[in-house]
Amino acid sequence: MKVISNIAAVTILMFSSLAVAQTNPTFTTGNLKLEDTTFQVGEYTELGVGCDPCLEAGAFSPIVAPLEVTCPARKGETCTFAVHVDAATRSEFGSESAFQYVGDAQTTVPQVTGIPQVPPHSGFYMWSLGGSNGEVVSASYTFVALVKNTKDSQKHHVEIDFGCFSVGGPGSCNVQVLGLFEQAPHGSPVTVTTQVFRERKGEHRDVD
Repeated sequence: MKVISNIAAVTILMFSSLAVAQTNPTFTTGNLKLEDTTFQVGEYTELGVGCDPCLEAGAFSPIVAPLEVTCPARKGETCTFAVHVDAATRSEFGSESAFQYVGDAQTTVPQVTGIPQVPPHSGFYMWSLGGSNGEVVSASYTFVALVKNTKDSQKHHVEIDFGCFSVGGPGSCNVQVLGLFEQAPHGSPVTVTTQVFRERKGEHRDVD
């Protein structure tokens, strides 16, 4: 569980992140080379998470199995991870609902500035600020993270969580993502695509 230290910071994060996320930035690969892609599909019928009462951290759970993803570079070099999540979702009234990227200590996730309570290896995308009133909505986002190796061909933790906070402080929240059999015709099943990019450096040798 990833703790945010006060509810005021959570509220600022929610509105700031939503404003930024509405114009999901284009991920340019002009100077990057795609090294690897992992595609995951949620196989459950339905997955839910919630809390009552909710503490400041809310309630979060992995949306698919976390990965250990290799950055095929030498010690001190970096890779860029682009992790796209797409899901048919619903949440109860008063639930501020989010996706969360959780990396390791060598990961930096660009995020809204001025929120020191959110560690640099973590990032949020708020897809609902007040709940969907039980209606199914489609939510998607691409997290972009920079990882730096402390050894050759290092594996890095990649985890995408879904969850919720309670509007206005202590209270309850509940959010669900729908699986392969329940989602149609409302939206997409849960999918997470993890792509590994590496900076082009001429005839740079690959690391075995």
